[in-house]
Amino acid sequence: MPIVGQCSLILLGLIVLTLSPPVSGRMLLVPLTAQARTVLAPAAIAHGARLVAAGPWAGSLLIEGRRDRLALPMLGHGVIAVATNRTGCGGAA
Repeated sequence: MPIVGQCSLILLGLIVLTLSPPVSGRMLLVPLTAQARTVLAPAAIAHGARLVAAGPWAGSLLIEGRRDRLALPMLGHGVIAVATNRTGCGGAA
C-alpha cells in the first residue's frame, strides 16, 4: 500500500477514535434529519439517557448515558452519538 493510503488510514482511525462516544458518561446526540430532531429527546430518554443541555448544533442534545443502550437505537432514528468535551458543550472548563 502506498504511503498516502497508509496515512489516510491512520488519519481515519484517529478521527473515529476522537469522535467515538464514551462507554458511559456525557455524549452529544446529533440528529441527521428533520424527523430525527422530533424524536430525539423522547427516544434518548426511552433508552436510558439523562438530558443535560442543548447541544451546540441545531437540534442536538448533550446527554449522559450508556453507549451500548443508546448508539444503535439512536442510529435507527437518524441520530448519531459522538464524543464531547465539557468546554464544547456548555459545561465548565
